[in-house]
Amino acid sequence: MLNFEKVSIHNFSKVPEPCRFCLYWQTKGELQNAASKKDVEKEELKWLSIVEKTFGNCIEIASLNGTTIGFMQYALAKYFPRVEDYFSGPLGEDAAFIACLYIVDKDQRRRGYGTVMLEKLLKELSGRGFKAVETFARMGSENKKTTRLIH
Repeated sequence: MLNFEKVSIHNFSKVPEPCRFCLYWQTKGELQNAASKKDVEKEELKWLSIVEKTFGNCIEIASLNGTTIGFMQYALAKYFPRVEDYFSGPLGEDAAFIACLYIVDKDQRRRGYGTVMLEKLLKELSGRGFKAVETFARMGSENKKTTRLIH
């Protein structure tokens, strides 16, 4: 059974790699790969602090038997500048955007945990009044971009 924990600036260190050091959605244009992990984490915490104050919780981790296996990050699209780099048209201002839903542990993939995570997240967002959820799927490569709308 999966357990879920909301992440804040106070327990951000529980976010697994590579997610803790990823600013893909919080940036726009070319990625800056030269930044140290410490600098990236500092920027991630700065972003999280802003989003927590205005949107509320936006990151959760999923654990199985005490081991973190999954990561979810979501908020309004306006908090993710990278969205503008995708050519699907503007996202709804009233829709939640799932920036990341990721099974970190490769041995735990294809076991239905991603589905459980998505169902839990959709239920939570529905409870917060969202009528639509939008996301982009990046499968295996940044160059393979598909848009998917989830109702």
